[in-house]
Amino acid sequence: MIGQGAQPTPGQGSAYDDDARLTSDREVVARAWALLSPYHSRLWISLALMLLASAATLLQPRIIQFSIDRGILQGKLGELNLWALAYVATLAITWGATYLQTWVLSWVGQRILYTLRTDMFAHLQKLSLRYYDRERIGHIISRNTSDVSAVNEVLTQGLLQSVADIFMLLGTIALMFSMSVRLTLVTMVVLPIMYGLARWFASGSRPAYRRIRQTVSAVNANLAENIVGMKLIQAFRREGRNFDEFDDINRENVRAQKDAIFFHAGVIPILDLIDAGATGLLLYVGGNWILGESSPDLTIGILTAFMLYSSRFFEPMRDLAARWDQVQAALAAGERIFHLLDLKPDVEDAPGAYEMPPITGHVQFDATTFGYNRDTAILRDVSLEANPGDRIALVGRTGAGKSTIIRLLMRFYDVQGGRVLIDGHDVRGVTQRSLRRQMGLVLQEPFLFAGTIRENIAFGRPEMLDTPEGSKAIRDAAEVVGLREFIEALPGSWDATVEERGGNLSGGQRQLISLARAFLASPRILILDEATSSVDTETEASIQAALDRVLAGRTAFIIAHRLSTIKRATRILVIDGGTIVEQGTHEELLAMEGYYFRLYTLGFASSADEPEEVNVGGS
Repeated sequence: MIGQGAQPTPGQGSAYDDDARLTSDREVVARAWALLSPYHSRLWISLALMLLASAATLLQPRIIQFSIDRGILQGKLGELNLWALAYVATLAITWGATYLQTWVLSWVGQRILYTLRTDMFAHLQKLSLRYYDRERIGHIISRNTSDVSAVNEVLTQGLLQSVADIFMLLGTIALMFSMSVRLTLVTMVVLPIMYGLARWFASGSRPAYRRIRQTVSAVNANLAENIVGMKLIQAFRREGRNFDEFDDINRENVRAQKDAIFFHAGVIPILDLIDAGATGLLLYVGGNWILGESSPDLTIGILTAFMLYSSRFFEPMRDLAARWDQVQAALAAGERIFHLLDLKPDVEDAPGAYEMPPITGHVQFDATTFGYNRDTAILRDVSLEANPGDRIALVGRTGAGKSTIIRLLMRFYDVQGGRVLIDGHDVRGVTQRSLRRQMGLVLQEPFLFAGTIRENIAFGRPEMLDTPEGSKAIRDAAEVVGLREFIEALPGSWDATVEERGGNLSGGQRQLISLARAFLASPRILILDEATSSVDTETEASIQAALDRVLAGRTAFIIAHRLSTIKRATRILVIDGGTIVEQGTHEELLAMEGYYFRLYTLGFASSADEPEEVNVGGS
């Protein structure tokens, strides 16, 4: 099939090397920050609301101090009530500001999610098939889901909340110094311990969080592969073994999570312990100073407020330590996201590429050489020519290079030597869009998308869905392939539901819909990649009749093993070892008694009673 079978360069493996740093932290931060540039005004509003909430919170211990010293201890009920109302007002301000900033940040976060995911999807559509040949589906999905969410969480909530925490920390220290320099210095005794703790946490957590992103990606990749291949897994009774393989990968993810938890779980309890120790120390020292009257300016209200500030001194530190988890996860995710976005397609429109004009379908391969790995050539000095309207069959053993010829014709890959010409235009000199607009493709396993039958037929011409003329063209395309009566008999008719991959349709029905899709696209060159090899004889007869109608007046390249398909070809090209070893009609090639004759004889020997089902050059 197109897009399958290309081999990655030895040692290259996945596009993501688990052991390599893909992008520096500084670059990740700079590029992530650029995502926020369209939303600076909203972010400033959100930051102002956060600071307002933090300022109101900072005032609360001070209000409690005044309530004790000026209200309770002096027996002034009116002043106590005033300070109580002030305390309630700070709570209301904190609630209102927090609500508004949460709403604003959520809006920004959703926009960033949308931007990142759409940018990644657009980029994925530009990447060449070589990328999809070597990268697992689950890895790609992981980039566009969990990795994007991790980056977004830090860019919105994490970033601004960290600023608010720093403001809270600095404000707390300033207020503590304004109340009592001596008690503040007592509190600061624990700072060297906290600094050492932060260094230890930072040094160990980053590798752990990078490993988490890698193992999450591996879990997603294995899960996606097993879901797609579930029919085969059950057919070969592989449930137990595949479960064990998934379990091993999942356990590796759990181990990575445990490594990260080891650092995270150690930090918060230690901070709580330091907080409790500092509070106890303040209570002991401050209480003794008050009782001993060694500090006449120190009151019960000040000591109470100071102990509250001490807890709030450690609270933003706890938050920052917990948020460091998010930062590490986001940096690891950002490495992978930006690395993907930086990948260059192997096939791009050349500078100055022009729109290919309408073609007649004349195709030339001029001394073409190509290999998926530069050290191993799949095609060697291949030259061929197809005139407009020719029906060219490509025959040969599996791996001979048949599908590679098709991939080069559609410019899914670029040749490494020679040229591919269509109506005299080198395919590397025209835009990919204008080239493929005039080509159609029908695969051995036709891919249908979840939707309706009408939408699947119009896949290559979606504008046909919007007009009465387009609807008629869709019906006509289905009639050409003999599918119209079947469709109109379905519940829902043209809007009948097609399940994912066409799971509610037979193989023959999916293939006929694929042919109708190709016919509606009206290509000048049509490529059939073993389009009848996986259907029964009766269905094949229906498809062959449809093919004769669809191919009329078009240049066709057909990868085929069945004799019934091959015999209809204008010319048969026999491929072996990456070269064309024979060419001619079926009768001419049999008369040569060469390589094609041997393939035919081997196929006929296994299907002597049904010569039309001879498998010529199959695996």
